[in-house]
Amino acid sequence: MKVEEFVQCAKEAALVGGLVLKEHFRKVEDEEIEEKADKDFVSFVDKASEERIRDFLMRKFPDHKIVGEEQGGEEKGEFVWYIDPLDGTKNYIAGFPVFGVSVALSYKGENLAGAVYLPFFDILYWAGKGIGAYKNGRKIKVSNTYTVKYSVIAYGFPSRARRDLDIYWKIFKEIFDKTAAMRRPGAAAVDLCFLAEGIFEGLVEFELHPWDINAGAVILKEAGGFYKVIKSRHGVDIIASNGKIHNFLREVVSRYLPEVNS
Repeated sequence: MKVEEFVQCAKEAALVGGLVLKEHFRKVEDEEIEEKADKDFVSFVDKASEERIRDFLMRKFPDHKIVGEEQGGEEKGEFVWYIDPLDGTKNYIAGFPVFGVSVALSYKGENLAGAVYLPFFDILYWAGKGIGAYKNGRKIKVSNTYTVKYSVIAYGFPSRARRDLDIYWKIFKEIFDKTAAMRRPGAAAVDLCFLAEGIFEGLVEFELHPWDINAGAVILKEAGGFYKVIKSRHGVDIIASNGKIHNFLREVVSRYLPEVNS
């Protein structure tokens, strides 16, 4: 199959999951929410969305591997799909409309295609290697802002952070002091898409998983942005930008997390 065909499947899969999210938004009751770990929640909506996306992809590609946030999966294979069926679960539960479905395909470890759907706003982002990045059919690109003090930065870390929180406070304080503003929408895939279309100039987020960022990463790259992923025992960290303020973000983060330079 061509990249365009994989992108089309990613788009359709994200929309399939998004229908589940639309149907139940602001209807989930407390008793329908489970706590997977301290401050880590899941609802039947997450599970139902992932199940439908898996079924869709398995019918299309029975030989491909699938890794999802709720059911896990096997990453060893040439083609691997990464699913976040509800990126921004806490936002969703609270009724805050910034949440999405993220679907990405990697080939031999390289992100090949991805789609992120924001059901509340009916916005679909997608991209494929070498074919550009799009929002509802319109090509997007990163911001041209190159001045740090005019830049808006997205940030995030889990409420059950495994690192010493003081590290994050120091990183964010230094970035906050030198930029125009910082924002924390609470959904990494969505944040990367906002960066890709020029809403943000940069992003620093910590202790994530591949399904959180793979679709957004290919969308950002195809929009002309840049990102660095750092794997550690704490999970996956990402520093991303429009490419023009990247050195600033990397230098700040590396002062407190030296592994960034490895």
